[in-house]
Amino acid sequence: MSTDKVKNRWIVVIGAILIQLALGTIYSWGTMTIFVSPYLNQPPEVTVYVFGVGLLAFAVTMIFAGKLQQQYGPKKIAILGGILMASGVILSSLMTSLIGLLITYGILFGIGIGFGYVCPIACANKWFPDKKGLINGIAVAGFGAGAFIFNFLIRAFVAISIPIMFILLGIIYFILVFIGALTLNNPPEGWKPKGWTPPPPSEESGLSGLDFERSKMVKLPQFWMLWSMFVLSAISGLMVIGSFAAFSRSTPSYVISTADFVLIGSLAALFNGAGRIVWGKLADLVNYKKAMILMFIVQAILMLIYFSTNINEVYFLIITCTIFFCFGGNFSLFPTATADLFGSKNLGANYGIVFTAYGVAGFIGAIGVNIIVLAFGNYLLLFIVMGIMSIGAAILAFVIRPPK
Repeated sequence: MSTDKVKNRWIVVIGAILIQLALGTIYSWGTMTIFVSPYLNQPPEVTVYVFGVGLLAFAVTMIFAGKLQQQYGPKKIAILGGILMASGVILSSLMTSLIGLLITYGILFGIGIGFGYVCPIACANKWFPDKKGLINGIAVAGFGAGAFIFNFLIRAFVAISIPIMFILLGIIYFILVFIGALTLNNPPEGWKPKGWTPPPPSEESGLSGLDFERSKMVKLPQFWMLWSMFVLSAISGLMVIGSFAAFSRSTPSYVISTADFVLIGSLAALFNGAGRIVWGKLADLVNYKKAMILMFIVQAILMLIYFSTNINEVYFLIITCTIFFCFGGNFSLFPTATADLFGSKNLGANYGIVFTAYGVAGFIGAIGVNIIVLAFGNYLLLFIVMGIMSIGAAILAFVIRPPK
């Protein structure tokens, strides 16, 4: 392959970012619900189910999308995702009931995200076996940072009307996904970057050096350990994403306006995106195991002290953004771990199954906040539970070994 062709691999990364910018707007629900909940005459505690259903549909679709992109190519499946995603958002403009929005902005939007999400990750990994962690991080950074841009667009569009907001968003999402999808072409079979030699497998690095089919992978204990780690870590982050606004309103020491929440949510989205790149790069430097252990421990400490943030608004902002920073790391570290443990050849199909952990975490995280808070009357136990979950994830990351 010519040098010029090798240089073109960075175009795939640009396309991946464009796609993920659109897909990551599912995290704009925290901003959108401020306007949509009164429009539907429903409290935010009820409309959060739209977010939970969307995450679940997203994760379930990944099971099929991973296989389909392997069969038909990442470009076609990503475009299909863009069509479904835009259709769900545009159809939301016609909905005036919670059930209607659950179908359009929950199920259909979530399915579209599921088809689009795995394609750039699988494609970019094939082009960058020498920089898996960093490229996974960059490829999905747009997913975390997309909410930063669209939180402000949502505020601007909603000033016209809520139906117009949905229509404009749907059009923008499709354009971003379509342009990004055009860059997704897999390299020739067996291609390697010039001068790069694959590292040898070892228990210390967690690298197996083997390629597993999905049917074999799911029978391995390492798969279930990785899946459980994802559930434990993602639930913790998602519960903060879903509850930081409600938590801050629950104590009189906070005086945060709606505009401040948009700013906090947008800054947190930037930290979410940055975390994907930084933790991914760290995985390249020290391996995914050490990066995961460090991230889970930092996250556990933040969870256990989060209840104390009611002493100061700046302190609240810093801790919240740092939790988002750790949460973002999940989305670069887990595809990297999946590739190192089970091989890059079938990464799309295999990561589609691993990612079901996020769907489970998303649904439990969306509804678990209210259940725990209502049961115990405050947020203290909620944050303690999340800290313990993060410690559990760190223990699993410490003991996992590559399959042989």
